[in-house]
Amino acid sequence: MNVHGRLSGILLPLFSLRSKSDFGIGDFGALESFFSWMEVAKQRMWMTLPLLPTATGDSSPYATRCAFGLNPLFIHLEGVPEFVELGGITALSKEERTELEHAQNSSRIQYQKVFKLKREALKRAFTDFEEKHWKTGSQRAQGLKQYEQEQRTWLDSFTLFTAISRDRQYQGWWEWPEGLRDRHGDSLEKERTRLEQEIRFQSWLQWTAESQWAEVRSSAQRHNILLCGDEPFIIGQDSADVWANPHLLRRDARLGVPPDDFSATGQDWGLPYFDFAAIEAKNFEWIRYRSQRSAAYYDVRRVDHAVGYFRQWIRDDVHPQGRFLPAEESEQRALGSKVFAILSEAAGIVAEDLGVIPPFVRETLAALGIPGYKVMRWERDQMVYRNPHFYPKKSLATTGTHDTETLKEWWEGSPVVEKSAAGKGYPELRSLDPLPEFFTPEVHRCLLEAAENSASEMCVFPWQDVIGVSDRINLPGSVADANWSYRIDWNAEDLLTHDRPKQAAGLLAELTRQGGRA
Repeated sequence: MNVHGRLSGILLPLFSLRSKSDFGIGDFGALESFFSWMEVAKQRMWMTLPLLPTATGDSSPYATRCAFGLNPLFIHLEGVPEFVELGGITALSKEERTELEHAQNSSRIQYQKVFKLKREALKRAFTDFEEKHWKTGSQRAQGLKQYEQEQRTWLDSFTLFTAISRDRQYQGWWEWPEGLRDRHGDSLEKERTRLEQEIRFQSWLQWTAESQWAEVRSSAQRHNILLCGDEPFIIGQDSADVWANPHLLRRDARLGVPPDDFSATGQDWGLPYFDFAAIEAKNFEWIRYRSQRSAAYYDVRRVDHAVGYFRQWIRDDVHPQGRFLPAEESEQRALGSKVFAILSEAAGIVAEDLGVIPPFVRETLAALGIPGYKVMRWERDQMVYRNPHFYPKKSLATTGTHDTETLKEWWEGSPVVEKSAAGKGYPELRSLDPLPEFFTPEVHRCLLEAAENSASEMCVFPWQDVIGVSDRINLPGSVADANWSYRIDWNAEDLLTHDRPKQAAGLLAELTRQGGRA
């Protein structure tokens, strides 16, 4: 897949960035400065978590309300003409400015403050847009109309769904009146008329976000950086896609994972599942369109839960313990091969093939030339660590993911025997004798160096591992305010002036060149 040669990149959620003019959460406006830091550090790919719309009040980027579009939370308000014309931050009330200051200075994202502040500010900007542009039919109004026409395939359902959902206080769509639940034409038209302004507001948000994302893409190209998005496997139950396509994304069973060494009962995610038979009967149109839209945003896509495109583990009243769909391995192989061939048509992909998965999944991906993951601490046989110098060329080597503990946590929490095994497996660690108990600068350097020197074409570091901190993005299986709320310690504009990130950029540039990735 990788036609860009050996490269090194950074995994950092957009929400984790800071900038001098953000609203307490990372936004598109921080990326120009972050890309400048990446360029100095010789990093050529930025990997982020999903940027899709999510439900108000839900901080998880995987709690998606739509398979298309962008999350308005990431709009950079100082880049919205109407917000600036209204006076920007100075136009906020005294109470709002106080709340904003708290959110900006917080070490973690204060989602409830951010949701409220950004929606109110965006709503005022939109009201100004309606008065100055929509009613007068200005060039900006024509721009929105053109966008709506071009994106109507997904935008019509999404904006209507979002408007109805908000009007009904986010009641699940399956609890709506029958005409709305089952999408009767006359019922939908009445709601389109009644909720016209909110529908247009949702369109305006998407148009504004995509306009700013186009600027992000241009900035990335100037800095010679590839954009790598994260494509979730399935969409949430209470989403525009499940509402609009109940025959393709079904709710008569619940998606999860089967029992394994980590869970005797498996996991019940309570999510809908794909009816791949129905999707295939329509020549995989929905999958193709989703893939094409995602490829329009990114140069590379991380396809989450790759095994799910081969087989899904679902539970229902008839099979409460769960079953595979399809049931037979031959069918699973055939399905995965077809779907991944489609997913890789529009742009390069990386398959998230982690966890307990059957060997034929990786065999199929390898046959298609699709790289999978090599999380270094998991690449071992019992206590024998595999030498990264011998990883498959078509793979992505990494020191961790958004769900794992950081390098520092792992090293300092590992027993001596595990450190010793890593020291034998990674040639770069062999110079440290004895191996330090703590995460010293020497250990830090050697572990980053081991990843950069791997045979994998792609190498990606979580930001926390580059800086050498313990802060996590997410702790799987937990519900806590700390999840999805990590913020870096410096404004993006200052990354090349503060000692720690500046030194980290220098070290990474050196190791990247040494690994033949610069």
